[in-house]
Amino acid sequence: MKKITLQMIAETVGVSKALVSKALSNDPAVKNETKELIWQTATEMGYRFDNLRKSISYSKTGNIAVLMPQAYLDDIEYWGKIIRGIDRELAINELSMMLSGVDISMDPEEGLPRSIHEGKVDGALLLGHIPEAFMEALEAKELPFVLVDSNIQNGKYDHILANNFLGAYEATNYLLHAGHHHIAFVGDSETALSFRERERGFEEAVKNFKMQTVQKVESSWVRGVGVSGRGNYVHTAFPDILRETITVKKVTGFFCANDRLAIETLRLLNDWHLKCPEDFSIVGFDDISLSEFVTPMLTTVRVPKESMGSRAVQCLQKRIQNNQPVTEQVLLTTELVERDSVRTKSEIRTHG
Repeated sequence: MKKITLQMIAETVGVSKALVSKALSNDPAVKNETKELIWQTATEMGYRFDNLRKSISYSKTGNIAVLMPQAYLDDIEYWGKIIRGIDRELAINELSMMLSGVDISMDPEEGLPRSIHEGKVDGALLLGHIPEAFMEALEAKELPFVLVDSNIQNGKYDHILANNFLGAYEATNYLLHAGHHHIAFVGDSETALSFRERERGFEEAVKNFKMQTVQKVESSWVRGVGVSGRGNYVHTAFPDILRETITVKKVTGFFCANDRLAIETLRLLNDWHLKCPEDFSIVGFDDISLSEFVTPMLTTVRVPKESMGSRAVQCLQKRIQNNQPVTEQVLLTTELVERDSVRTKSEIRTHG
C-alpha cells in the first residue's frame, strides 16, 4: 500500500504542508473547520496516525461546559465578568460555551448536565464552590477541566485564581499607613479559600507593620458573614459582633473579605448614624460594580475577573490537547483602587 504523506494530504485539501502538520498536531491556531477537513481527508486517504491518533481526539465538539453553583445564576455581579472573559476567549478560538447551573447538594452523576453525560463537550470550566465529588466524577469520565476561583485546594487540578494574599496585604497596609492602628478583618475565613488567603494577607501586613514601624497595632476579627456555594450570607449575630468591635475594641479601620460584606458593614454603620470615612474607614475586595454606587464610593481591591476567564480557557485548551505536562496554579495580580471610604491619618477621630 502506498505511503500517504503530509504533502499528498496538502495537495488533496488544497493547503500547505505546514498547515496540514499543524492541523494533525491539533494546533489551536488552526480553525476548527479546516482542522476537521484535514483530519477527515487524512483518514479517508489511509494516513497512519499511530500514537498521534491515540493522544489527540479526532472528533472534537467545539463546545466547552461552564459549570457554576445554581445560586450564582441569581447573583452574577462577580461571576458575570469571569464568564465574559471565558466567552471572549472561546470566540477567539471558535469554540462555544454551554453554561449550566449545578445543584451542589445533588450526587454528581445526577447534578452534572446532560451535555457532559452525552459527550457533547470537550472539557469543562468549574466556577466557584463546586464540591470535589463533581471533579472526581469528571476525572472518571476522563473529561479535562480547570477550576476558576474554586474553594478546593488540590495540586492535582489546574486552578486559576486572583492573588488574594497580596491583594489583602496591600489593602491592609493601606489602612495601617493611613493611621488606622485598631483594625479588623470582616469575614468568616473558613468558608472560602479566597477568604482564607485574604485573612492571611491581613495578618501578615499587621505583623510586618509592627516589625518595621515598632508601633502598637491592635487587630480584631468580625465573624458572622461569609460566602458559600449558596452565595453570600449574614448571620443574625453579625450586627452585635460589629458593634462590640467598635465600642469595646475601638476599631476605626475595617478590611472586608469582599465588597458585599463591606457594603453590609457600611449599611450598619449608617443605621447607627456613624459616618464613613469621617468616623470609620472601610476597604473591600473584588471591585464589583456596586462598589462605585454606594456612598461613599468604596475603596477596594480590583480582581482581574475577565482575565481569569480568558486564562482558564487557555489552560483548558492545553489540557485538552495533552500539551500540559504539569498542573498549573495561576495567580493573577490584583490592584488596589483608592476611592472615598478611607480617611487619612490626619483626619482620623478617636471614638468612645
